[in-house]
Amino acid sequence: MYWLFAALALAIAACSEDPVPKRALLESTRPKSEFWGEVERKGNLFKEKKALDAEVAQLQAKLAALQPELQQLEGSLASAREVNASAEQALAQNRAELARLDAEVAKREATLAGFDQRQAERP
Repeated sequence: MYWLFAALALAIAACSEDPVPKRALLESTRPKSEFWGEVERKGNLFKEKKALDAEVAQLQAKLAALQPELQQLEGSLASAREVNASAEQALAQNRAELARLDAEVAKREATLAGFDQRQAERP
């Protein structure tokens, strides 16, 4: 019977021992206040990220909505540049023609002045 009490005592002692030593567990964990502070910090960061993701999605939707207008404006800009290039070319041609005509007028005025001078020299 003695061996029965000894076996029972060993069984109780074995059951009462913590499979994970409490001291080692406490050393590897954080205090509750620090743990919940981290939980709150991560929760706040998650909320901020969620709000920023929603804002990014909203901005991307606006950008997608503006893409057709932007393409239309780029097409109009390209057309306007072509018109400006044509106008610049026509302006350059008109200025060249004006310079040619001014030279022709000056030549003819010189010729007329020569006629006038000869006319005045005749008796």
